[in-house]
Amino acid sequence: MERIFDPKRKERQRPAALGPAWAIAGLIQICVFQISGCSTANPTEALSRAELNLRTALEARADELAPVDLQRARENLASSKKALAAGRHDEARRLAEIAQAEAELAEAKADAEIARGAADKLRRSIDALRQEMERGTTRTTSKE
Repeated sequence: MERIFDPKRKERQRPAALGPAWAIAGLIQICVFQISGCSTANPTEALSRAELNLRTALEARADELAPVDLQRARENLASSKKALAAGRHDEARRLAEIAQAEAELAEAKADAEIARGAADKLRRSIDALRQEMERGTTRTTSKE
């Protein structure tokens, strides 16, 4: 095994086996930097997704059933468009992603409200049927 520091030579030496390891470590660092901070998504793609989610939320009746969340999505989308026009691409992308999340939330709330209404209607129907059954069994027992 080679020594990293040889007291006779008074200098540091790198073992030959560490050459490829240093190269691999360097490549890993470059990849991490590329993935983490240096890559920014296209803000127009985020805007398109946010607009699509906004339309989907409108189709789910979010304007009636979740108006506050839908309004926040619209405001964030408008702010995103302004930021994009001003050249602030990171801010535009961030605001578009927030608008997309708000639109998805509005759609989910609208869907939940529709499901809640359907469940309430079904519950009332079941209660009415039970009452009918109870009246029917009461009539048959009173006739006997």
